[in-house]
Order: sequence, then structure tokens, then C-alpha cells
Amino acid sequence: MLKASVDSIAAADTVARAVAAKPDSSLKTVLYLGGGERSPWFQLGVFYAIEEYGIPVDSVVATSWGAWMAALWTRGVPLDDIQKIMLDSAIAPFVGHDLAAPANKAGYREVDSYELPISVSGIPSMRKRFALTMDSAFSVHSDSKSLTPDSMQVVRSLAKLRFQESLYRQRSRIQIPFAVQSCESGKAVVVGNSTQEVIASLPLWKSPKDSSENVSGELCPYYAMPIEDNAQELSIIVVADPLRAPIVGDERTRLIKRHASEILASQPGIIVRAHTILDTARAAWIQSGFTSFEKQLGSFKVLNGRRHAYSADQKGAMPWFKFEPSYDSLSSEVQNAVKSYWLESDTGMVAPENFALNLLQNPAYDSLDLNMRPSGHVTVESSVKPVVDFAVGGFGSNAFGPNLYGEASVHYVDHVEIELVMAGFWGEHSYGFRPRLNISKLWNRHWDLQFGYDYLKLVPLKGFNGNTHRWLRILSEERSDLMMDLLYTVDSRQRVSAEFRFGSRYYDLDSAYYGNREMKAYPVSPMLHYRYLNGEDDNWFANNGYALNVWGGFESIGYDDGIIDVVPIYWKLLADARYTISPVRFVTLTAAAAGAIERYHDEGHGYVSPKSFDKPPLDVAYRQHAAATPWSTEWYNPELSSHEYAMVRLNGGFHGDYLGAWIFGAYYHDFEDSPYADLDADKFVLEPALRFAYKSVTLYAGLSRVVGYGTFGDLTHLSGYNYFVRVGDYSF
Repeated sequence: MLKASVDSIAAADTVARAVAAKPDSSLKTVLYLGGGERSPWFQLGVFYAIEEYGIPVDSVVATSWGAWMAALWTRGVPLDDIQKIMLDSAIAPFVGHDLAAPANKAGYREVDSYELPISVSGIPSMRKRFALTMDSAFSVHSDSKSLTPDSMQVVRSLAKLRFQESLYRQRSRIQIPFAVQSCESGKAVVVGNSTQEVIASLPLWKSPKDSSENVSGELCPYYAMPIEDNAQELSIIVVADPLRAPIVGDERTRLIKRHASEILASQPGIIVRAHTILDTARAAWIQSGFTSFEKQLGSFKVLNGRRHAYSADQKGAMPWFKFEPSYDSLSSEVQNAVKSYWLESDTGMVAPENFALNLLQNPAYDSLDLNMRPSGHVTVESSVKPVVDFAVGGFGSNAFGPNLYGEASVHYVDHVEIELVMAGFWGEHSYGFRPRLNISKLWNRHWDLQFGYDYLKLVPLKGFNGNTHRWLRILSEERSDLMMDLLYTVDSRQRVSAEFRFGSRYYDLDSAYYGNREMKAYPVSPMLHYRYLNGEDDNWFANNGYALNVWGGFESIGYDDGIIDVVPIYWKLLADARYTISPVRFVTLTAAAAGAIERYHDEGHGYVSPKSFDKPPLDVAYRQHAAATPWSTEWYNPELSSHEYAMVRLNGGFHGDYLGAWIFGAYYHDFEDSPYADLDADKFVLEPALRFAYKSVTLYAGLSRVVGYGTFGDLTHLSGYNYFVRVGDYSF
């Protein structure tokens, strides 16, 4: 094989010397550009040399990467501008890489057969996802689907769009005749020079498993060469593969390359090819292309001194400012939902990038393809399939013990996006069933509707509940709560929602104080919720960003302890704001402030705290509970429950990708000075902990303590801390 390549160089030199003996100004120079690893950088160096020495090029025939490079150059795009396009963030991962290498599929998703199917978020669980299809015989088929969005599909779609944009933005006509060389029935043919034909020639768009010879010019033809002999043509054949480079690729690819080398050996004209290139840096390949062409300058004496000044014809073009999406290729059932992901405020490549990343977060969207038209319209193509998830796992803590968890969910798109989740858990004492129905993109991208129902029995462990006075303990709580939320998304950061709760709850209290009768309560609570979020939606372990949450509304509670009574309607206002920063990758700091107030109007007394149940455990349960630390939200804490409070909290952590050491601290002031708290109105909370997190699997363990102003020094006494262990991010 290498001998054939050497013969190719020798044969070309012989023909070039023969032609050089008979200078002829009527000769037309034809530049042939092919494909191969790092060929764009090598060809860029050749272009620099052509322009530097003014070698006239009368026409260009190219395939694969060479077709794209030639399409830009023949339109008069300055070489420095071409290099900037090649370094664009969407294009650079594809240019100058070995697309056939097993370790680099240039955007094709690699499936790890040993990777455990762990849920990405939510309750720790093993999850299996299936996409459903129905054939013409109405038989349903299921295909396994990845749990994470195919980010490589996004990369490839954006790259294709960017390649198209780089050509469509050039408004000048082709200044040098140019044609794409392709294959037809395994034979090289010259086709047109349209943008579609250039893009189709690139080795990027078909699956590596596609055995078609028309995948791209990367394989057929591998080198662009003259199809027939022409005495009036001086062929300049640019070969990016160094002469001494080993032939790489699978068996079929190596066979194609050997065959191309054999054909190359018999080609007349000038062959521009490096002997060897040891450096893989793009600058080395550009330089190699330049010097390889420079070594052939003597062969151009046949042009009888004819030269061309390229700079006078060159004109750059700015990137497309704004794309216009077109959804004509989508069915009417999915158009409304898909178009809601494109933000009109986004410009340039930011718009399709945000669109693609957000769209594929919904597992019902199975694929995405973006194609640009000359007008700037971007055709959006996406297939939609119903998706079913099954998950089994568990969660728990030393407050509620271990619990098994199961979930089945369906994602579906039909004018709106529908998600139905049927989830439940079962423990030694506690159990629950929690179905959810989420309808997104209801009228447009701004409106969502969510329904939920909780049927729970929560029984804290005796060892955990023993830290609370018996007369304040809730031994168990049964809930039958119906929830409905109407959400309006203002923009990517702001959301407003109307939240309605209709509850029916049963409380088991200590019989020594309250007899054997269960307490029943029926809370009803309409609330408005405003959220401003920049960054991650995680109050405790976000890495960067800030958030503001404000709730305002009313609550009324009917209750029955043998005598039916009601807590009159009272209004409530809550607010929570945080700011998180990571000055270095492994350090995170957060500062936050929160507060709440509840009042009702008592005739003759003005606005006062809500009426008491005359049952202290229920009075604690229906006060506002401050989220001072992650563990403080596990169950009702009399020390952090009040009708009116303000709080400042700080936390920091040293962490890696999975394991971290955290410390949470908070100052809490109880304006009500709750009669059910033992400590002062001014309290301090300290919680050092370790946390392990991998996808949905989280383990949080540490120590926690609440002290008053007068006992602040007790924070140094480890014996007074309560330990905790919590598996999973869950909330009741």
C-alpha cells in the first residue's frame, strides 16, 4: 500500500515535469480537495499558500471536508474568517478529529452496558424507561430508552445547523467555479454545488453503522480526483493524509483507503501531500499544508507566469443574527408544545441551543433535527413517542425508618405535554400513595396545570419522637390531601402560581393527655407563590445562583375532637431568599434570609395570631416551620415553629463530585415567643454533616442542635447534639 503511495508521488512528479517542458498559458488549473482526519487544517494551509504566491485556480472539485472548505473559499471568504468559523464552539469538536476512531464517534452516543440504570433525580431508585410505538397492525412495541437526554444528539444538531449557517450567511456569489464530487453506484461523479450537497458530503450525519457507500464523501470518494484525463487541465490534488501515516479505521475503511491510494498512483498532475506530520496541533497541520504546496511551486511554471490576486475579491460576512424556526414538518398534535420551547428573546446560536437542550429534557421527545434554509428559517423536526418509566427504590431516616418506594409514570404529548406519575412507599409503620398529573404548555408555553393527591400515614420512630415533650408529640398523622396548582411562567427566571390545598387529616396524640380520641383537621389554603430563580433549584446544595420565593394567601382550618369547631380564616405571608456562590470548584457558600407572619382580624382586638386549637400538638403543627437546616424540616419542631419569625442562615461546604463536608448555621428570632418552645425567642441552629450524592442516591448524616441565646455556649458540648442519618431527598 505504501509503495503505491510512493509511486503516486513519483508518477505525479514525472507528469508535472513532462508538462513543465511545454509551458502553455491555456492550461486550466483544477484544485481537488478530499477528506480525511484533520484535512480541513491541512487544506487551510494550502489555501494560504495559493493566495500567498498568487497561483491561479480556475475551478475546484471537492468532497467531504474539502467540499465545505471549498464552498467557503470559492465565495471569497477571507482565510482568517474561515479559521474563525472552524474554531466556533459548535463546529470545533468535529473539525480535525478522527471520526472513525472508536474513542471518538463525533457525537454518536456511546451506551455503557455496565452503567446502572439509577434515577437521575428524585427518590433513590433503579429506573427503566421504555418508548412505545404502534405498528399498522395495532401491535404495541417497546424500546429501551436512556434516562438522560442525548446531549450528543444536541451537539450534532447544532453542529449541522452551524455548518449550514456558515455557508448560507455568505451572500456573495461563487467567484471560482466549484463542484462537489460524490458517488453513484460506487463510482465517482460530479454533482452540483448547492449548500445541501456540500452539507450532505460531510462525514457527520449518518450513523457509523450505516454501510451505504453514499454516507458522505469521507468514504466515497475518499480522495477527490479527476474522473477522466484532460490534456487542457492541470490537476492539483491535495491529499491530507501524510505519506507515512498508517492506515486506520475498520476493515471496510482501510480497504477504501487502499483502493483510493491505488487510483491516486495513476493520476496525472500535481499531488500536494506531506511526507509525515508528527504533531497533532492544528497549527502544525496548517503549516504542513503551506509547506507541502510551497515545495511544488516549480511545477507551476507551465502556467507561463499567470498569477491571480485573491484579496481584491474577498468579502467576509457576519453570523446570522436571528433564526426563524419553522414547524411545518411537525404534526399538529405536537406543534404547539414544541414551538413553546423556542424563546423569541434569544438570538444567534443561543436560540437553537437553548431550544434543543430544553426540549430534550422531556423524555417524550425522541429525536431532534435542525435544518437551515437560505432564508434563515430553521426547520424543526422531532419525533414524539409515549414514554413509560418504572422505578423501584427506597428512602428513609432515623426519624421514619426505611421505606420501600415504587413508581410508574407516563410522558405523552398531544397538543399539550402530559405527565402522569403513580408513586407510593411502604415502611414498617408509615406508608403512602402520591399520584401526580402535570399538564404543561396548556394554552401556550407560559401555562401549566398540576394536580396531586396525598394519601399518607406518617409514624415517626419512638426513639426520634422521644426528644419532644409527650404533651407536644404527634404519634402519627394520616393525610388525605388534594392539591391543584396553576402556574404561569413569566420568563426563564420568573414564575407565578396559584396553589390550592384541601386537606383531611387525622392525628394520634398521647392518650395520657388527650384520651383515645383521634383529632381531625380539615385545612383549606389558597396561596399565591412568586419565584425568581437564577441557577439551580436547590435551597441547600446548589453550586451557584440566587433565588427568591414569596408566598401570600389565606388558610382556614376546621377540626373535630368530639366537638366540631373552626379556626377562623387568617392570612399568611412567607418569604425566603438565598444567594449561593462557589469561589472555587470545590467550595460553596450560601447566605439566606427568611421570615413568616400569620394574622387574623379579631373584632375589638385588631390583627392577632390565629386562634388556638386548645390542643398544643396541633397548634405546633399549624404554625409556620422555619427551614433552618436540611434536617430541621424532617418533622414538626416546636423550637422552630411560630406564627411570626425571622431567620438568617449561612452554610458552606467542601465537596467533590460525589462527597462533601457541609456545615449549616442559622439565627432564628421568634417574634411570637411561642409558648410551646423551651428556649429563648432568639435561637441558634448548628448542623455539621457529610453528604454523598450520585444522581438520585443521596446520603446525608451528621449532628444537629438548637440552642437559645442564654445557652449559646452549649454548642461546644457534643453530648447535647442529636445525630441523624437520611437517605434520599424526599419531603412530606
